[in-house]
Amino acid sequence: MPTSTARRRRSTPRPGHELAVVPDTADLDRRIAAARAATRILWRGEEVPLDDVPERIARIPLRELRERLFMAYREALEALNPLYLERLAAWTAEGDVNEKAAASATDPRQLAVDLERFVLHSETPYYAALRRDLALLDIEQGDGTEADLWRVANGAAWAHWFGPREVDRAIAATGRTSGVGGGFEGWRAAESRLGGAGADRSAGTAAVDGAYATIVGSPRWLGEELGVDAEEVPGLVDFVAFVRLWRLRRLIGLLQYELRLFATPDEPALCRAYFAGMVGHITGVLVPEEAFLADVPAPFASVRAIEETILAAQVVDALEHRFGETWWREPAARELTGSIGAATSTEDVLAQLGYDSLDWRPVLRQIRTRLIGEMSGYGGPNITTRAGTRKV
Repeated sequence: MPTSTARRRRSTPRPGHELAVVPDTADLDRRIAAARAATRILWRGEEVPLDDVPERIARIPLRELRERLFMAYREALEALNPLYLERLAAWTAEGDVNEKAAASATDPRQLAVDLERFVLHSETPYYAALRRDLALLDIEQGDGTEADLWRVANGAAWAHWFGPREVDRAIAATGRTSGVGGGFEGWRAAESRLGGAGADRSAGTAAVDGAYATIVGSPRWLGEELGVDAEEVPGLVDFVAFVRLWRLRRLIGLLQYELRLFATPDEPALCRAYFAGMVGHITGVLVPEEAFLADVPAPFASVRAIEETILAAQVVDALEHRFGETWWREPAARELTGSIGAATSTEDVLAQLGYDSLDWRPVLRQIRTRLIGEMSGYGGPNITTRAGTRKV
């Protein structure tokens, strides 16, 4: 055991978007879950559960210490890879998973093609924001790792605005009463509480939960409900928008990688290189190749996560259009989200919104309007690092 582009119109309902049937791997899933739960990493005299390590890394301010724990995390993932390889073999035992996926309502290959324009249009603002946020950690672009982005996403600089009492009051203003912090701190705890949780949520519930989770990046919510000082709101909004964009680009990178993975499942060395290269390229940081199977919990799990993210943005777009930027205050908006939440499929949600397919433009628009200086691609403040002062 290890120790270490859509048009608005009414839709015609289609079948569910789940991947076509793959071999039952329930036993392997249980074995993997048990192995992960039993895995501990010895860190400074403490045994840290494997699944808690990324969060622990995110709280470490010193890069040298982050890298040490990150390396231990990578070694633990490597120790689990024989189990993951066994599951991959089971997934592909009855034929090409790509072909099975193509037969489902959402073809991963077509989705990847559709999202190429999103990747292109988000490239310049993403890398401008990446440079800004890594520079605040005294890290040059090209020298960053995923562990560094975990630290960035922790948002320690903004933690003083997210006290329990303030967050409780600000969340109450939205009418949300469910959700827990998920073990997070600061802004991510607020996001988790606003967004709810649950792996088995229906498409409608996931879309509504995702829409509420975006409130934590709303200038109006931050300033008027949470009480963030006006001069600090733009920087915090920019930060949350960057994290949101990073997460979505990473999911798209995983989708692109999964298409390669299931095309060459018998070549693990090649798949490792695909994972590190493709996900690392789209996020702009080094990702651990040891996670090339751990980050794929089910065939094309990235598809559902991408769908939920884009659909949530479409819900926000509709809510803001009908009720304004502070839509969460409107009783009629809560009635609408209740109706959307009752939808059992992506197609049903789209029909209520007046779409016939997913549209990535709302999520890109919401992100770009909140990033500092993104129109030039090199805007934002001058930041001083060991390499000198420059515009990032």
